[in-house]
Amino acid sequence: MWIVFFVIIIVESLTTNRSVAQDFYSHWGDGRAEISSYHVNQSHYGESREGYGVLIFVTEDLNTNTMVKVESPIPSEDLVYVLKLNNVLKFKTGIYDYSIMTSVFSTVEPRLGETPFELQKLSFSSQEWCGHVFEDVYPSVGDIRGNLHSYFEHEGTQKWEIERPHNFESEDHLLIRIRELKGEWLKLGDSVELNLLPSLWKFRVRHEGRKLFNATVTKRALEQIEVSGEMKQAVQWHWKSDHGETLVWVEQAAPHRILGWDDQGSSAKIIKTIRVPYWQLNTNVHESFREQLGIP
Repeated sequence: MWIVFFVIIIVESLTTNRSVAQDFYSHWGDGRAEISSYHVNQSHYGESREGYGVLIFVTEDLNTNTMVKVESPIPSEDLVYVLKLNNVLKFKTGIYDYSIMTSVFSTVEPRLGETPFELQKLSFSSQEWCGHVFEDVYPSVGDIRGNLHSYFEHEGTQKWEIERPHNFESEDHLLIRIRELKGEWLKLGDSVELNLLPSLWKFRVRHEGRKLFNATVTKRALEQIEVSGEMKQAVQWHWKSDHGETLVWVEQAAPHRILGWDDQGSSAKIIKTIRVPYWQLNTNVHESFREQLGIP
């Protein structure tokens, strides 16, 4: 009797996981990207600035040798299927403006561990009238390595490296992980302790050396929030470390969009989501899609 009971549980669990995996590929493998626009209030230089953000989620093949997108034939063992997030932030400070983008590359299937969505690469760029900055980060089995190129004299061009603990996570990567696109990461109310690399934008603002912080990530509770005049059921995620505290609201219903965030004086609220092959929409006629998204 007990043997039959356990077999049923295992079969049901495998069936559920397989269903989630199939749902992921049928949705994210359709040749389109998910684009969500946000109204942003960004704190900078001691004042709140109005701006906008865009989160672009899309799947692609990544060359594991060069860590760039695959666009020519290569052996299958040299590529990995990833979900990429391009996180765009734009706002003005007086006469000049800031343009920020962070790209996050996450494996859809496990490579090093036992769970899907493992960080493969981060890249970050910041442009404003004083100059520009570029940084890329590569986590590996034993360490995390980065390259920084900055117009600031005390930074210049430098390489950095820190040891990778077993419970490493990147704050930039959490925006993929907390969407739980291939099954539940945490139960509602549960927490996990991580060694967290803060977002590269936060390091840029503070001009700090790269280091990890002990952080607690909690999948807090369900709550109703308003989105474009409609009430949506959302999961509130929270993480806190000595580097700061963040709240993110994720839509409970699939595909679990990021509905907004509150992050140390800066906040965002979703405007609109569309699914399109944006790389093909590059004529003047296609500017109508920006109007749909409600961005300048």
